[in-house]
Amino acid sequence: MRLIQSSDGERLARTFAELAQNLWAEDSEESTLALVVKAAVDSVPGATAAGITMRHARGRIDTPVATADYIYAVDEAQYRLDEGPCVASVRGGEVQLANDLATDERWPRFGPEALRLGVSAMLSFRLFARDDTFGALNLYADRANAFTDRSEVIGRIFASHAGVAIAATRQADHLREALETRATIGEALGILMERHHVTSDAAFTLLRQASQQRNVKLRDVAREVIYTGETPSE
Repeated sequence: MRLIQSSDGERLARTFAELAQNLWAEDSEESTLALVVKAAVDSVPGATAAGITMRHARGRIDTPVATADYIYAVDEAQYRLDEGPCVASVRGGEVQLANDLATDERWPRFGPEALRLGVSAMLSFRLFARDDTFGALNLYADRANAFTDRSEVIGRIFASHAGVAIAATRQADHLREALETRATIGEALGILMERHHVTSDAAFTLLRQASQQRNVKLRDVAREVIYTGETPSE
């Protein structure tokens, strides 16, 4: 049995082509994620809301974007109880389907909380690129058994697009930050070289020593030099 009919497949193909173009046009991670969750609700059968769980340093997770305010409360319950579909997805479970949270024995504490907040079913997908897990794309439904095999097929595609887009955005952010840091340090070195009539190596030594002694990033010391015009040791 075909999960997606030809006419529906053509519509989805157009949707994903447009989504891919829009994702590459976004210039921040937050705007990228917001675009993904909105498109997912519009396209995944059974979904009444969507959100993103993001993983940070030291295992901290949070919800930066969602299509409805109550989703933040639902996710907070998962994080607080340390159980639920999105938590399981972030920890490596590629797809987590809980089509009836009232009877799902995997998350006995989270299920009642979700029902109280108006969520009866969830479908979560791990967001990753290569071996790096960023978080999870989470879909929510206000009725049990809302999600079908077709929901999972379409959701997987959304999660794949989102994972690649997040990786690209982060790579661009890192490159932009590296270029900005290099320019800032270069400007600070120029100020110190002109003021003290020293070489670039000697000026860099001044910056490095101040950074180490004060336990401050080299970039921040350079910004201070640019702002004050003073030698770091002063």
